[in-house]
Amino acid sequence: MCDDADDPMRTALRQMMGVFSQLERSMLTARMRAGRQMKADKGGYAFGSPPLGYEAHDGALVAKADEQATVERIMSLHQGGKSLRQIAEVLAVEGRRPKRSERWHPQTLAGVIKRQAG
Repeated sequence: MCDDADDPMRTALRQMMGVFSQLERSMLTARMRAGRQMKADKGGYAFGSPPLGYEAHDGALVAKADEQATVERIMSLHQGGKSLRQIAEVLAVEGRRPKRSERWHPQTLAGVIKRQAG
């Protein structure tokens, strides 16, 4: 369809298509949110990829021993006064790998520390 600025009918139709596209997106988002909440209300894990130190098993978060050791190491280095970049360097030297990346990023480490502190 060619958009002709001089044709008010074409302009109105394009705008209506945009409105219904946005409505469809909003309805999908609302259904997904309601489904996640229903699963969480039933006791299941329903909110994205499990954090470092855990895996999802039968709808529940289960501790993963090797990743838990890495989380403990991160917290130990942080409490020892190391910066996020220094922690990343130590973990790389020790051969500890992040869950979803090739290398440790300061933001990832900050998230781990914040989750543990909170």
